[in-house]
Amino acid sequence: MNNGLPEGKRIRIRSFYGFNPEDAGYVGWSKETDRDAYLRKLNDGDLIMIYGASTSETKKAERSYVLGFLEIEARPIRDADKSSDLALQEKRERGWADRWTHALPVRRAWRTEEKMMIGRIAFNSYRSEAGQALAVHGAELDDAEIEQALKLKVREVNVFGEPPVETDEPGTIPFGQVFKPSRAFPGSHGERTANYQDGEAYVYLAVFEGDGHALLNRRKEFADKSVAMKIGVSNDTKRRMAELNAGIPPAARGKWTISMISQPFADKKSAEASEALFKEQAQSRLESLGREFFWGKLDDASSVFWSLPGMARFSTK
Repeated sequence: MNNGLPEGKRIRIRSFYGFNPEDAGYVGWSKETDRDAYLRKLNDGDLIMIYGASTSETKKAERSYVLGFLEIEARPIRDADKSSDLALQEKRERGWADRWTHALPVRRAWRTEEKMMIGRIAFNSYRSEAGQALAVHGAELDDAEIEQALKLKVREVNVFGEPPVETDEPGTIPFGQVFKPSRAFPGSHGERTANYQDGEAYVYLAVFEGDGHALLNRRKEFADKSVAMKIGVSNDTKRRMAELNAGIPPAARGKWTISMISQPFADKKSAEASEALFKEQAQSRLESLGREFFWGKLDDASSVFWSLPGMARFSTK
């Protein structure tokens, strides 16, 4: 069953007193053994859906409501490694300095923009009488529950210790849209004040030649051959490659290279249609990184790229 998430990605639920990734870029446990047990159930990029614990420490308006989603990096850290001074001070003031010190880092976070009780989403996994157990050990959502979770409207927020959020998406979107590629940027139409001639255009696939795992702050597993990729359209792929690398220092050990180039399409609109088709078909084999960027095996991307109508195996223009 296709639940709407990229293949291999999962969502677990966990209760907590609030949702503040802007100052606390981690998920914490008070016991190292509990953190390590949770870690064994996770893969890099898995998600945790946080809901308000039904305790006095949680604001009344947030108790038992879904508060947000966290994308996790599967490696152990301490709370101070990804916490602002303000968040650490608040823990001390509330007598929590020794709590939730064994942690996992958060990469990305989304705050829910509509009120929804946890029981309406996790109707199989959530049990109100298991509050403490869910706070420590969590539970994994099944496919039907994930489908509901992906309908929640969310807004991406900053995570302490991570680059600020930059997105072309509207402020509030269904959570499932996060994992879908953006549409191809539409071509120009109508009168132009500049000299512009529509003509042949190419679909290209660029690959980041370098440590893509470091680029995305991901841990590299043994034999992991995943790379960062970008799909796009251009009438001059050599110029486009230069543009992609314009912001990378010459001394850097990584750069973008054009790995695949289609046969020429008659016009930009036709090329954009194939670009959009790639984004649609790649969802089942590659992980969307947002907009036109993907993560996965180059062989899988190649298989999708060359299977599209109108493509031919040109490696250079």
